[in-house]
Amino acid sequence: MTRTFPYDVQDSIKFLLLRSTLLCSIKKTYHTVGMTNLSKYRREFLEGVQASTGGRSSKVSTATQYLDGPRGAREYLRSINISMSLSDAEKLLNEIRFKSRRENKTNFVSAANKKLRLEWVHKHRQLTVSDRRKWVFSDVPGTNRPHQVRPQVQGIGDGVMFLGCISGDGPGYYTAIIYGTTDSN
Repeated sequence: MTRTFPYDVQDSIKFLLLRSTLLCSIKKTYHTVGMTNLSKYRREFLEGVQASTGGRSSKVSTATQYLDGPRGAREYLRSINISMSLSDAEKLLNEIRFKSRRENKTNFVSAANKKLRLEWVHKHRQLTVSDRRKWVFSDVPGTNRPHQVRPQVQGIGDGVMFLGCISGDGPGYYTAIIYGTTDSN
C-alpha cells in the first residue's frame, strides 16, 4: 500500500489543481509525488475530471473531425441550407476527387536510417577535429559518390558550380576548384 503524503503537501497540490495547473509542472515542484498519485488526487479533488488518454495528440481539431467524409460533408451543406442526400454527397466528393483520408505522420528519419547513422558515427568516432574538417557534405544528391569526387569538368569547361557545400568550418570553406578538380583540404 502506498504511503500518504503530509496534509500540507496534499493541500498545496489541491490548491494547484484547483488553479488548473498542469500535472507535469506540479511533478516538477514535488519530486517525491508520482504521476499516479497526482492523477488520483485530481480525480479525488476535482469531480468529473476525465483522465487524458496517452499518445500523440490529434492534429485535427475535434470541431472539424466530423467533416472528414460524406456524412460530414452532408451535415456541413445542411448547416448552410443546402439539402442533399448521402449518396449525392458521395457522388459530389467523388466528382471533385476529394479523398477524405488524413495524411499518415511518419518520422523524418526512418528506423533503418537511424540505425545506419548510428553505426556510421560509432565507426568514425575516433576522428579528430582536423579529420572531420576534411569531410564535405552537400545537399545535392550524388555529390559524395565516387564518380562525383574524381576530378572532372562538367559542361563546356568554362566553370563548375557547387550547390550547398558544407564543411566542418561552415558553408563554402575548404572547397577550392583547381584546374577543374575539387580539393577539400
